[in-house]
Amino acid sequence: MKTVILATFSNSYQAHVLKDVLQNEGITSFIRNETLSSVLNFIPGFQTEILVLEEDYEKALSIYEKGFPQLAED
Repeated sequence: MKTVILATFSNSYQAHVLKDVLQNEGITSFIRNETLSSVLNFIPGFQTEILVLEEDYEKALSIYEKGFPQLAED
C-alpha cells in the first residue's frame, strides 16, 4: 500500500485534529515528522505531515478541504 501526503502543518495539534476527523470517517492516516517539526519547524521540509493511503486520498482531500478550508488554501 502506497501512502501520499495529504496536508502539511506547522504544529502537531492541527495534524492530530485532522487525523481524528479522518479516523471518524474510516480513513487510516499517519503523522510524519511530529518530533522533528517540534524542534525544526522553521526549516522547510520539517513540518508535520499527514499521510493517507493512495486509494483514500480523494475522499480525505474532500474532508480536509470542507472541514479545514482556511488551512487547505495554504
